[in-house]
Amino acid sequence: MSAVTQAAFTAGDVTYQLTADTVRAAAARLTPCDSADPHPNRSWYGLVGTHLYYVVDLVEQATGARHVNVKTARLSLAELGFPVFALAWNTLLTQGHPGHTG
Repeated sequence: MSAVTQAAFTAGDVTYQLTADTVRAAAARLTPCDSADPHPNRSWYGLVGTHLYYVVDLVEQATGARHVNVKTARLSLAELGFPVFALAWNTLLTQGHPGHTG
C-alpha cells in the first residue's frame, strides 16, 4: 500500500482532500460496476476491496465534489495506492484516449 495518506485536488475553485478511508466509505455507498452491462462512456476503474468502481463516481462520492475529470480521479486514487486500470479496445489500445492520457 502507498505511504501517501492523503491526496488533494482542485475541482472548480475548491480544493478537496481524499483519503483511503473516505474512498472505502464511498465504495460502501456505491454499487460496484457491472461487467455484464458496462457503461459505454466510462473506461477507468478503481479496485476497492474486491469490487470495481468507476473512478469519477468513487472520487465524487468520497469528497462531495462535482465534475471531477477522469485524469484527476484516476491519479488521486493511484496516489493513495488503489489499483486503477482502463478498459480499452480497438483504437483505445493503439492510440489511447486524449482526454484520459494527457
